[in-house]
Amino acid sequence: MSSDRALSVAIVGCGQMGRKHAINCQHIEGVSIVAVADVDIGRAEALAAEVRAVPYSRFDELIEHVAPDALIVTTPPTERLHIVEAATSKKIAVFVEKPIALDLSTAKKMCHAAHEASIINAVGFQLRYSPLTQHAKTLISGRRVTHVRTATTTDYYLKMDMPPWFLQRRLSGGPLLEQSLHVFDAARYLIGDITEVTGRGDRLIRPDLAQFDSEDTMVLAYRFGNGALGTHIDSCAMGEFNWEVELFGTDWRLLVDYARKCLRGHVNGKAVQLEATEDETHMQEMGAFLGAVRHRKNDGVLSDFANATKTLAVMLAGDRSLRTGVWEPVNE
Repeated sequence: MSSDRALSVAIVGCGQMGRKHAINCQHIEGVSIVAVADVDIGRAEALAAEVRAVPYSRFDELIEHVAPDALIVTTPPTERLHIVEAATSKKIAVFVEKPIALDLSTAKKMCHAAHEASIINAVGFQLRYSPLTQHAKTLISGRRVTHVRTATTTDYYLKMDMPPWFLQRRLSGGPLLEQSLHVFDAARYLIGDITEVTGRGDRLIRPDLAQFDSEDTMVLAYRFGNGALGTHIDSCAMGEFNWEVELFGTDWRLLVDYARKCLRGHVNGKAVQLEATEDETHMQEMGAFLGAVRHRKNDGVLSDFANATKTLAVMLAGDRSLRTGVWEPVNE
C-alpha cells in the first residue's frame, strides 16, 4: 500500500458510534469512507448521504462489492465474529468497538483470525489515548501503586435514552461489559494485569421493567498481579455521568476524572492539575488505527484484539462473581 494513497474505509453498524467514527474518519487526511452497512437500511442511507458513501443493508453484500483497506465494526458484540472472520479472510484491517466479544471463546476466534491473516487490528478503548491517561502513566512510572478506585455511573435506568440492548445481558453483557470495562481497561493500562475479582450486584431501581435484566447497582473488589488492591462502584441509576480511575501510593495520589476531563492530585509533594480542553480521544484512537493500516505496523495501536481480550477476561470474572459471590480468577 502506497503511503500517499487514500485509505478506503467501510463501516458496519450505523448507530451513534458508527456515525462518530465516520465523522472522525472524514477529518483524517487521506481517508475516504466508501461504504456503510446496517440492518436498518434507513439508518445506513442517512449516514451514507452524510459521508458520501454507498449504503448496504447487509454486510455480506458490502463485502461482496467493496474491498476497503479497513473495516470499522460497531454492531452489537453478538454480531461481530462472522464480520471479522470475513474481513480478515480478505486481508482487511479491522477496528471493533468494545467489548471485543461477550465470551472468551469468541474473542479468541477473532484473535486467531487476525493473527493468521497478519492484519492490523484494534479495539475501541479510547481512554488509553487520553492525554490525562498518558500524563498519569508518566507520573506513576517507577512508583508503587497500592490501591486503585474505579467508578462508573450512568442514568440508563432513569432516562432510558440509550439503545435498549445496553441493558439486555444477552446482547451487551450487562453494565460491566457495556460501560465499566472502559475504566478497568484504563486501570490495566496504567498499572498491569488484574488477577482476580469479587463483587455483588442488585436491581434496586425500576424492577418493573421486565424486558431488561441488567443490574443497576454493583460493587466489586479486585487484585492486580503486582499486589495492588482495587475497588469499583457501578450504577446505571445515577443522574450524573462518571468515569474515574483513582490511584494511590504511600505518599502520592492521582485522580483521573474522565467525565470532567481533568487529572488532579499530588506527587512528590507537588500538586498535579491538568485539564483536557477537548475530548479528542476517539479521533486519536482512529488516527492511530488508520496510521497503523497505512504503515502496516500495529505499533501505534494501544489496544489490539489480544489486549482487549485480557480486559474482557477481567469483566467476565467480575460477572461470574456477581452470581457466585466469591473471588473469581481472571481466566485467559
